[in-house]
Amino acid sequence: MTEADAVPDLPATRIPLRIYCEHSALSAELRALQRTGRIELVRFPYDFPFSARAIASSAVVSDAQGRDLNTTWAELHGTWDDVKGSEHLKEILKIVGPANRRDALHLDSAYKTGCAAMITVDEGDILAHKHELETLLAFRIFHPQKDKAELLHFIAEAVV
Repeated sequence: MTEADAVPDLPATRIPLRIYCEHSALSAELRALQRTGRIELVRFPYDFPFSARAIASSAVVSDAQGRDLNTTWAELHGTWDDVKGSEHLKEILKIVGPANRRDALHLDSAYKTGCAAMITVDEGDILAHKHELETLLAFRIFHPQKDKAELLHFIAEAVV
């Protein structure tokens, strides 16, 4: 049995649950869940060259610099003036540390995109501060393997 075969049979929803998925957290199981229409995985390619092409670059950009974009202008939505951080970016940077700016951009993009959750394997900068970040940003943060049961329960119970 493959990981994708283990996807639970979840009822369809009218609107998919939007989840920010960092490139290194993507799994066959998450791809399979996305194909069911139950979830919509989003991301922004801050981490070149490790961009997961299986996830559309559909998250709203945070306070990115030109070197962070790793995409074309045609793929961006809005104008350069729209590429600014949310009201929480400064606090996110305090929590994860200024040396982890791209981690902060991922979190802020998830917030600005209206995600219900974020999936990451970043244990040092994001998951280590999970509860503080969840409280600030009002979305859940999961490790794809260690929090798998909790993540699947969260997806199953979500009403969208």
